[in-house]
Amino acid sequence: MNNLYHKVAVASVCTALSFTLGANKEAKAATFTLTATRFVVEGDSYRGVGERVFDSEGYPSSGSISVQRIGYFNETTSTTERRAFYEFNIGNLSLAPNTIISRASFGVELGNVSASYKYLRLKILGYVGNGRPDLSDFEAGVSLGIEDALTPYPFPHPLQGIGFDVTQFVNERVSNSDAFAGFGIRIADFYANYGTAALGSASLKIETVDIAEPVPEPTTIFGSAIALGVGGWLKRKNSSRPNKTTPQG
Repeated sequence: MNNLYHKVAVASVCTALSFTLGANKEAKAATFTLTATRFVVEGDSYRGVGERVFDSEGYPSSGSISVQRIGYFNETTSTTERRAFYEFNIGNLSLAPNTIISRASFGVELGNVSASYKYLRLKILGYVGNGRPDLSDFEAGVSLGIEDALTPYPFPHPLQGIGFDVTQFVNERVSNSDAFAGFGIRIADFYANYGTAALGSASLKIETVDIAEPVPEPTTIFGSAIALGVGGWLKRKNSSRPNKTTPQG
């Protein structure tokens, strides 16, 4: 029995140490970079209706796709607009139960930026894609952010690329088990209503991190181990005392 108490106490202390050391391990991180299906849709921005769609192979031949907004926008005159679209296959993105997406960023190359004023802001829209170009994509999506394609005033010049933080949107798509995350890029200029920009290749960079699993409080574990150890020690001490004899009268 003494050996049993000794073994249990030693095992409890080792367990406590292993939990404590395990809780101090650094979280593991991983990064995935996805490429997209690219296409453009032309339409009437006033009515929000797409009229023509082109995939990245057929138009334009340079390999880049362009966004543009031509004409003035008011209640009586509609503008012609071309928007760029990128859809990423996230259906095969399988995450472990203790893995979360810490950051997701959409980045796209820029070229041939032309603005009628000192700003050319590009707006990104997020929507649930299907892996193919559709005219309905022209009016789909929720706003995820706005970035300027030019360096800040007073010395604006075109940037070579821009990025958008789309972490929350991608987390929602993964949580809903959506197969594709779609992003539309359009010109959203508050100071001028027209301009053009050529968009090159784009990527979706997803960073994940493994979160630590819940572990028992170290103080609770150590307290149990100490109690078992003290109990075993007292039992051994009592059993090792010599038996007292009663004096004979």
